[in-house]
Amino acid sequence: MSDTEVRAADPTQFFTYRNPDAYHPDWRGFYDRAFEQRAAVTSRFAHEIDVSYGPDPHQILDVFRPARTGAPVIVYFHGGRWREGHPAFYDHFGLPWLEDGAVFVSCGYRLAPDFTVADAVDDAAAAVAWVIENAERLGADPDRITVAGHSSGGHLAAMVTMTGWAALPPLHGAICMSAPVDLRTLGIPDAERVSPALRITHAPHDVVVSYGDPEPNRKADDDLLLTRQGALLVDALTAAGTAPTAVVLGQPGIGADHIATAAGFADRSSPLFAAAHPVVFGDAA
Repeated sequence: MSDTEVRAADPTQFFTYRNPDAYHPDWRGFYDRAFEQRAAVTSRFAHEIDVSYGPDPHQILDVFRPARTGAPVIVYFHGGRWREGHPAFYDHFGLPWLEDGAVFVSCGYRLAPDFTVADAVDDAAAAVAWVIENAERLGADPDRITVAGHSSGGHLAAMVTMTGWAALPPLHGAICMSAPVDLRTLGIPDAERVSPALRITHAPHDVVVSYGDPEPNRKADDDLLLTRQGALLVDALTAAGTAPTAVVLGQPGIGADHIATAAGFADRSSPLFAAAHPVVFGDAA
């Protein structure tokens, strides 16, 4: 654990937790179960919790390591509309990846309303840079880093792997799940500058883009909002010369809600996991 101040993993102030009737998925239940599920990872794998990668209490990450060296790495960014979330609630997503031999890093970042989306992007880049710098100590291969994220975390994954926002070296892969990528319609300040679909300059060789069709989340939103955003990222990457793998989740006409599209990343039976696995492990799987 870090010696500096870190932010507590308390979901009771999260908007989704305090307003359960405003959502189709059970976000309160998701957060309540997360710590129980986390124990399955902390009890089995070496880990470092609440590691600071910057001076702000939000700038923390949890690292889990398999019993091998030279392992590929997943750097994971949680969702929460850039206003809520904490890496602790997503540590359990690392379980199948650790079992198969990857390092799993669950990252936090500065949140609204005190900070901007641009601040969150800066943090995502700083977290990836921290992993690169510390890879040898973690038993990881700095040339095999896959950046993954869901919802606002998927947006951050796209920004740090597909745009010229930060001076990071080329990264091994990207997995963008249910990511809003054109923020102009979401009321986000400085939306064009932080919309990855509008500013793709490059991309990893292997990219997975996933979303539900439809993907219900907030009842006040169109259930196809994230569906359209996912398709937009696929089109933007294709136009830029990258051939992403698109994964549409859920049964035809039924789709998958916004929790299910996140949970599929850690579900061996999910087509998302099947598509993401070769991105992370490549020929070394």
